[in-house]
Amino acid sequence: MSTRSRSARARRPRGFALAAVLWLLAGMTILAAMISQSSQILAQRQQLLKQRADAEQDFLSTRSEVLFWLSTSRGTQNGFGWGNQMLKVDGRGYAGAGKTTIQVQDVRGLLNLNRPNRARLARLLVRCGADPAQTASLLDALQDYAEKGNLKRLNGAKALEYSMAGLPPPRNAPLLAEPEIWRVFGWKPLQPSWDERLCSEDVTVHGDGRFNAGTATAGALEGYGLAPEMVKLLLDERASGGNMAANAIMARESESSFFGTAGASLPARAFRMTHSAEGMPWVFRYDVKLTSNEAGSPWKIIAPHRLPATSVMIATGRARLPVLDQISETDKNAITKPILPF
Repeated sequence: MSTRSRSARARRPRGFALAAVLWLLAGMTILAAMISQSSQILAQRQQLLKQRADAEQDFLSTRSEVLFWLSTSRGTQNGFGWGNQMLKVDGRGYAGAGKTTIQVQDVRGLLNLNRPNRARLARLLVRCGADPAQTASLLDALQDYAEKGNLKRLNGAKALEYSMAGLPPPRNAPLLAEPEIWRVFGWKPLQPSWDERLCSEDVTVHGDGRFNAGTATAGALEGYGLAPEMVKLLLDERASGGNMAANAIMARESESSFFGTAGASLPARAFRMTHSAEGMPWVFRYDVKLTSNEAGSPWKIIAPHRLPATSVMIATGRARLPVLDQISETDKNAITKPILPF
């Protein structure tokens, strides 16, 4: 056997060992990278969990303060309080605990789905993507959905129409929450454009159906029939503390109503609360009804849920909440008086 052959056979094991070592090092590098990535993901999750826990704690603290204020102060044209200590309920942002923001929206500043004003809702539907020729059938179906019995409106729908369309039958009762409109006959195709234009921010299922221009959202004001430039004028005036434009609308509402009850000069005792926090991709929302004249708790919280932050109108400003210990002695005495329903 030649010297060259013996040398080649000797090199083969050494070459195999080197390849095995390289593969082992590559595997260990990949494993170390995976462990490092898993540790980073775990750290990020822990940070997000802590952020969420802190935000929820701040939400609860802020909610308690706001609900106490609403339950123990008097209602004015567009808010609750005394003198310069006023909580406006037109959806503006207030600085809550930590880095949170709370928005309180009077339901009279929204368009009511359970007590619909057809002309206003029709304008809102068109703004939200509906064909003007469809609004009559959409509104008939909405009212038929909430009413008992099998009699239907000309363009409406009852159990037969739902069955023929393969849909669950109508509940024949008022809507429990705004998303229930997508169960109403003919409404579902409207949902993409409705969501894109954030139209849920302008409607409610609570309240008495009266309209308060002093707390109304921009979309609700457009649904009322105001031109965009007039809406901007009213909102700018509201931000500066004025109410002349809103008062003019309310006066016109009263004149157009036989009993003078179409408009509202005071907020309702039902509100939509929205909590958001800096850096959070979602918001916490629920409805509140004040029940201070009833037995039991002074308020009732309805339909709490989380929403993507991109699906709601988050206020840009953060005003200061009213300071409870700066109320005058006269106003403190007024707190002890019973609060009559509006």
